[in-house]
Amino acid sequence: MIEDNSYRPLPGAVSRHCRAPCQTWLSALAMLTLGASMLALPWEMLVAVPLLLAAAAWFGEEGQVEAFPRREDLLLLAAMGLQGLVWVGMLLWHGEGAAGLVNAWPFALAMVTLAAFPRVRIPATWLWAGLALGSLAASAWALWQRVIEGTLRADGHDPLHAILFGNLGLLLGLLCFAGLSWSFARRDRWPWSLLLIAGGLAGLLTSALSGSRGGWIGLPLAIWVLYRGHGRRLSLGWRLTLVTALLVLLGSLYAMPQTGVATRVDNAVNSVRQYLAGDDEMTSVSARLDMWRGSSRLILERPLLGWGASGYQEAMRERGAEGEQDPALGRFWHAHNDILDAWVKRGVPGLLALLVLYFTPLWLFARGVGAGSGEQRALAVAGTLVPVAFIDFGLTYSFLTYPVGGLVYALLVTILWGLYRQAR
Repeated sequence: MIEDNSYRPLPGAVSRHCRAPCQTWLSALAMLTLGASMLALPWEMLVAVPLLLAAAAWFGEEGQVEAFPRREDLLLLAAMGLQGLVWVGMLLWHGEGAAGLVNAWPFALAMVTLAAFPRVRIPATWLWAGLALGSLAASAWALWQRVIEGTLRADGHDPLHAILFGNLGLLLGLLCFAGLSWSFARRDRWPWSLLLIAGGLAGLLTSALSGSRGGWIGLPLAIWVLYRGHGRRLSLGWRLTLVTALLVLLGSLYAMPQTGVATRVDNAVNSVRQYLAGDDEMTSVSARLDMWRGSSRLILERPLLGWGASGYQEAMRERGAEGEQDPALGRFWHAHNDILDAWVKRGVPGLLALLVLYFTPLWLFARGVGAGSGEQRALAVAGTLVPVAFIDFGLTYSFLTYPVGGLVYALLVTILWGLYRQAR
């Protein structure tokens, strides 16, 4: 008889019968912390997620996930590592010392998170519960700020602001809707489905109360991803009902003056018209258009290696001093567009690293959107929505220049992938 030596207890470790409960509770706490810390709690609490998963992995056993790492896992690890290395390396090249570590460390934590999954098996229940409860808490916080505190736009905890808060709230809502394939496949489908639907609607409300317009640009594409994952398995009657309900909801958010959505949208349309007509009045829309134009011209001057972070801001100030753009634009430290910001500061390496970061998880998850069990489809839809949403957010704001943006993206992608690998 061959002796099984696959499990060797670590020195000083707890007994084997206690390891599984410890791992379960630590991984559950990690998932609940993920949902709560995106918006309801200070975002720095997100750092606890990979630490909790690493602790859960310590209680685990080798081989809890089959054949790890595979080529796909290594591709995702490489995408995270490349983004972090380019942040550090290109800013070192431009003489800015270790400034790139500010944006690189979230991707290192994500790599630690993914590396924990061979020894951690997490019930998806905790992920969906954490996302739904986190979305509901965020909408309650947004309502408190708008109604009780009387703020013009809900913006969450410092140092978040309305754009980050609103778009991340919208992402939380979309992820809750992604979980419906999982909930409908359960015996207790209705309690879980109602919780996820409530979380999804709460995310839309959070976004509306923040007054952030950029995230809504990509909403049609996000709805298409949801339809590919869920809609084709519904009867025609259910499809029509859901489309009607969605149109009524969006129309209500636009029509209610308390949300401020109509005012923000109308201001954006008028700002574009004024800009195209040659009006010099500076608005948030015209400022973005001028920043994009200025960043594009700087890219043409140094397309390969970029300007660096401080070099970009200095060059924008010089453009303002020379009368090529409004001098006030020199105070902005990013280009309000992730692709332009990566290219103008970190050159072609920065652009390529960002595209790899976007499209690697998109390729990995999108293949499973319409296939597999309800749990698999839910995780695939959620994993597809994360890069889709961040590409959308990055069109009008530089989300990944903020550590919270990088950490939310990297943790969501790696955790969803780890769970998806377990479910296949």
